[in-house]
Amino acid sequence: MNVDMIINKVIEGMSTKTVIGDVIEIDGIKMIPIVNVTFGFGAGTGDDGKKNQQASGTGGGGGARMKVAGMLVIKDGDVKFIQTGTGGAIDRLIDTVPDLVDKIKAKLDKDDDDA
Repeated sequence: MNVDMIINKVIEGMSTKTVIGDVIEIDGIKMIPIVNVTFGFGAGTGDDGKKNQQASGTGGGGGARMKVAGMLVIKDGDVKFIQTGTGGAIDRLIDTVPDLVDKIKAKLDKDDDDA
């Protein structure tokens, strides 16, 4: 099997259900799992560099990783994305900003009351 055939098989197997799971419904709340899918492939050929011998080889490999990124939760017409696990630094910063703004506002309000 060559690399083109492997890639074609992977593409044939991909669908929206690969990254968006089946709807789960509990007590009128719908949850839809969202999955990050990562694929990687590599291949190569080589020989021993000697003209008198016909030693050569080929090889290839690939891997895939699937990780649940979070869930879309639909309740009473509202849609919310709930992330699973921890995100990167940017995600943590974005999550922290509302709390930071509230703390600064509370500090400024307290300073105004003290003055």
